[in-house]
Amino acid sequence: MGRRVLARGRAALTRGRTVCACAIVAAGIAGCSSTGASSSAVTVSGNTLTIYLSDAPTDEPTVAQDVLDAERLAWSGSSHRVGNYTLQLDVLRGQISDQARTAIQDQSAIAYLGEIVPHSSYASLGITNALELLQVSPIDTAVELTQATPAVPGAPDTYYQSLSTYGRTFARLVPTSALEAKAQVQEMQALGVTKLYVADDGGPYGAAMAYAIRHDVTGAVTLVDSETAADGIFYGSNSTTTAARFLANAAAINPSAKLFGPSALDDPSFAARMSSAVRNLYISAPGFLKQDLTPAGSTFVSTFKSTYGHAPVTQAIFGYEAMSAVLAVLQEAGSGANNRSTVVHDFLNLKRTQSVLGPYSMNGNGDTSIAPFVFSRLVRGSLVPFAQVQG
Repeated sequence: MGRRVLARGRAALTRGRTVCACAIVAAGIAGCSSTGASSSAVTVSGNTLTIYLSDAPTDEPTVAQDVLDAERLAWSGSSHRVGNYTLQLDVLRGQISDQARTAIQDQSAIAYLGEIVPHSSYASLGITNALELLQVSPIDTAVELTQATPAVPGAPDTYYQSLSTYGRTFARLVPTSALEAKAQVQEMQALGVTKLYVADDGGPYGAAMAYAIRHDVTGAVTLVDSETAADGIFYGSNSTTTAARFLANAAAINPSAKLFGPSALDDPSFAARMSSAVRNLYISAPGFLKQDLTPAGSTFVSTFKSTYGHAPVTQAIFGYEAMSAVLAVLQEAGSGANNRSTVVHDFLNLKRTQSVLGPYSMNGNGDTSIAPFVFSRLVRGSLVPFAQVQG
């Protein structure tokens, strides 16, 4: 099959907007029609289908490694044949946008399991969307990637380079940060917060999360306009460095206030470098407490521990399910598993009656029907899980 060059855009973000400016090469990939697919559907050639895993540099090294290992664990326990196709796995390392370009340049690519840090998928989903490659993030919760929010003008459509041609091609296994905000407000109320100060770092993820928190505050909790007047302080950011600095300053200003942060901060390395002056810190993350795991989820945890020598972080279970779900979709597609349109459509309409997460379904936006969140408190330099809340 001939080689063609498509002039496409390189995703870059300025306050939630994507600007395109580079060429993307698609070797051996042709547009063709097939049953249930549009006339512009992309079909890969050959008898090998490749699933790519992202291993980009991150400020959350422990979470990233455990999620990647969980994806590998699901892969190792599965069949690597789909009809006449052989499945293969390839791990990409480097900058997120470069990884995505590598994936779409491969004539055998059929899925890309993507990013870890919330909102970081913006740097890859426009590129994978350009050639209709299914992108599944295990734990990127950023609501602006799939839903409109006043905090990020133009979202989510601005992130999809070929939206008018291929529609949505991105999904995640975790609930959105908008649902996380609901869980945050519930937990704030449970912890006795009555006067809440909300701030963010000005980025799309932090701003959208802070907007949702403000919007969800009801009942006994009222918003205040200063840290000194608050008994609860929320800070929205996906930068562990920026968040650590803000929270340390907030603790110095108001030592008795309860401090709250989102899932982007849920990593042992972040907790370990927090100032000793920071107390009463609570961080949320998608996941389950041990006692709330499904039987399959408990088996995953024990298998992960025996394989890698330590218990997985809370979010790792979503990495396992991301791989399991992609493999299930490919098996269901059978002879059509080489058609990217079919794979995307089937994933966005996925219904899982049994999984490590329990039963769930996906919707056309790329979001899941479940919303479990675990809250951890900072105890002597470690984040210790203590409560599960439904968002």
